[in-house]
Amino acid sequence: MSDISIIKFAGQSKVTLEGYIGYFLITGSGDFKYDVIQYPLSFSSMINVSFKDDFKLIQLRIPQIKNRMVKSSPEIKEMNSDLEKFISKKINSDVSFKHRIKIAIQNADVEVIGSIIEDFFKEWVDSIKMSVDIQEMTFAEFSKQLSKVGNSEDAFKAIKRDDLKDLSEAYPIVDPIAGKSINDFRIGEKIYFTVLRFANDQVKAEMLKKFPDDFNAQGENLSPLVGRIISKEFVPEFGEDFTLIKIECQNFYFKAIVLNSMNLMTTSVGVPIIGSSQSTAPRQTRVKNDEEEVHLHLADIFIAVILVAGIVGTALAIMYFFFIK
Repeated sequence: MSDISIIKFAGQSKVTLEGYIGYFLITGSGDFKYDVIQYPLSFSSMINVSFKDDFKLIQLRIPQIKNRMVKSSPEIKEMNSDLEKFISKKINSDVSFKHRIKIAIQNADVEVIGSIIEDFFKEWVDSIKMSVDIQEMTFAEFSKQLSKVGNSEDAFKAIKRDDLKDLSEAYPIVDPIAGKSINDFRIGEKIYFTVLRFANDQVKAEMLKKFPDDFNAQGENLSPLVGRIISKEFVPEFGEDFTLIKIECQNFYFKAIVLNSMNLMTTSVGVPIIGSSQSTAPRQTRVKNDEEEVHLHLADIFIAVILVAGIVGTALAIMYFFFIK
């Protein structure tokens, strides 16, 4: 199973004359995230996304569609609030659901996945037929896909700033479940990222030489890097939903336009990081502790032997004076 598996689905119930569109996102560690919208079929004209679209578009548009529909009909707000409660309770109570989904994803069996999703909603609505699509990707691939939401390449071309023109372009690694918004990051804080574009050929050559294991021959970033945020600002040209950040990584500098609603990775769980020393240090510490523990055990045994010998010796002396004499 990849770092992230996304089941996108859409369906209709002819009994209730309602439609559904949404997604279930599952990480390799079993964490779960979802967003689903339920709507009367009379509102179908407001659905401007398909379950076959890229996840980045579905994730962006479902909240927008909900907001528009709620403004038109307060009943839809209550309907989706109840649906949210049902899904949350179902996921927490149905232990086998995640297990069955993970196995079906591993087998790439779309029909089985469709049946599992339909079964999931059976207690909520009768006679629903779901169509599903699956996307699987690593955290880095996921982040690169989401970086295109803001059309960053065109956005950087639209503004002329001397402090940006010589910077390579990056995008932070996204962790949709355990991460946090760029708004919650501080200047100087560590951030994981992937390289999208180099500032020039010289920077590309220097980075490939510096990090040979993290790039292929074509210069594609294979493993996420770790740097620190050196600036963070709102840029009117990018819109209120985005933040411009600058990242420094071992004297290489990057710019990134980050969607505020994205959760960015804060820990290195499951993500390769440059520099072997960072990953081996804890292991050395653990070995040292093990050695100390062995020495402690030997000392304990030695003391115990002395005590036992003393007790036995005392007992023999008592027996000699009282019984033998």
